[in-house]
Amino acid sequence: MPDTLIEEEEPIRPTVTDDAAAPAPAPGGDPAEARAGERGAGEQPERPPAAPPRPGRPRAAACLLAAIALLALLAGGALGVYFFFWRYEPTARRHIPGDANIVIRLETAELALFGPVRQHFLPLLDESASDAPRASRKARLEAATGLDFPSDLREIVIASTDATSWVALAGGRIPKDRFVAGMEKVARDEGWDGWRREGDLLIVDSTLARPRAVIGQADDGTIVLGTDVEIVNAALPASDEWQRLDLPEQGPVTFALTSAAWSGAAGVVSAVLPRAGALFRRVDHASGALTLGAEPALAMRLAPASGEAAAALAADTQALLGSLKLAFAVLPDVAGARAALEGAQALAQGDQVEIQTRWPYEGLDRACADLAQRVERATRAALDAAKAAPSAAP
Repeated sequence: MPDTLIEEEEPIRPTVTDDAAAPAPAPGGDPAEARAGERGAGEQPERPPAAPPRPGRPRAAACLLAAIALLALLAGGALGVYFFFWRYEPTARRHIPGDANIVIRLETAELALFGPVRQHFLPLLDESASDAPRASRKARLEAATGLDFPSDLREIVIASTDATSWVALAGGRIPKDRFVAGMEKVARDEGWDGWRREGDLLIVDSTLARPRAVIGQADDGTIVLGTDVEIVNAALPASDEWQRLDLPEQGPVTFALTSAAWSGAAGVVSAVLPRAGALFRRVDHASGALTLGAEPALAMRLAPASGEAAAALAADTQALLGSLKLAFAVLPDVAGARAALEGAQALAQGDQVEIQTRWPYEGLDRACADLAQRVERATRAALDAAKAAPSAAP
């Protein structure tokens, strides 16, 4: 008797076909048909695998290249503006006369950023632009000389040979060989009294025996304005005299004084301050800088004369500063000098003496306000005189 109630007539076909047990295709048969036979009913025929995508430029890479190209273009433009329009190689200091003993250098770009200068001097430029006669004269001067004042100015150097003859040297983006001829043309067209040409120089005469001013221009474009013909002619050739003076290259206000300047100062003050006169004769030369900003500061280095020790000179300098504090306490304060003197310290640094002090911001602000008023009055007086003078124009 069978073990089950239903007698199997034939074996049940497995639901999953074992690939290993699948019958091999008949020899010579079509492989496609054999594969079709292996697929169950209702199954879709296999598709051949898709070909790999062709490599292309991703969008991110394209954006990156565009950004790099834009940055390169901006950097090139900035460098072009810097080298061809803004970059300035200092030239004024190269025209310091060979026998100069007092030199002061002003960096006009840094000075223009100082608060008191912006507050008291820049309004003068705005007022000049709103004043029709002054604006018209400024336009004529710019057209004749090619100088856009003050934007083309980069530095001003003031030097003296004996504290009597002075010269001012203006350097910047100044057209060459145009300033003297341009000023002469404007003076002639407007009938300025006392202006005359003498060779390469423009002389401004006065009622005194010596000229009121002498104007020249060096080959590199530097404008030379002096008190006499001799010092202007001495300043026109370029030289490395500024290196001998140990004049600092950086800073809004820098200065240098030679042994001749200290000796001359000693002769002036000895009658009143014999102690100061004796100390000045022990200094060979000095240089320093005034830094500006919210807390201006003055730093000066003294080089002792031959045979003088820096330590001894520093001690005597500090003692002199103490004596000067008492003297300046009863004198009117000029530009905050009294407060600066009270905080001054002299210390030996190697073979030199360094003097450092803070300069009060308020004192410099008062000085700028006073100087701006003087410039304004002088400008108006010159303009009124020019209006009163008969015109030489046809």
